[in-house]
Amino acid sequence: MWRADVDARVLLVGARATTRLDATDIRRFDSRILPDADGEHVRFIAHGEIFRLDVVSGTVMSGPVHLTYLLAQDGRLAQQMDTIRRLEHRLAGTEPSAVERASRVIRSATALRARDARADGASLREIATELLEGGEWPGPGEYRKSAIRRLVAMGESLVRQGPLPILTW
Repeated sequence: MWRADVDARVLLVGARATTRLDATDIRRFDSRILPDADGEHVRFIAHGEIFRLDVVSGTVMSGPVHLTYLLAQDGRLAQQMDTIRRLEHRLAGTEPSAVERASRVIRSATALRARDARADGASLREIATELLEGGEWPGPGEYRKSAIRRLVAMGESLVRQGPLPILTW
């Protein structure tokens, strides 16, 4: 069973029936809907890509719905946002742009470099000097320091998750 609390790629959503033209009818895709006491667990294939939803309010079984994404403000957020972007592209019948895919790969590679440098004992300032364009340290509002901290944290997260998330982009 797929669940949002176990896998960050499973989206937690609310579903509200609607007749709007931009509504989503999950039933038009190759879908499996498993109802239980907590809502519905939905798996469907949209234009060749598998998506999974945990519907916690409303239902997707009765026709077109408007989906409301419920995001976790923790380490899963980036992966959830990426899944939402991919889903929205698939529902619209479009592909994510090459620029979007390339920038994600570049940012991930930079995050892994930041994590490795930190693990080797480099200071945040040294990492910023190596990976970011020139500027004051720590920068107005400490934005450069914050940016490096986020990159190191993203790198740690990528290492914990293993290669699968990167390989499934």
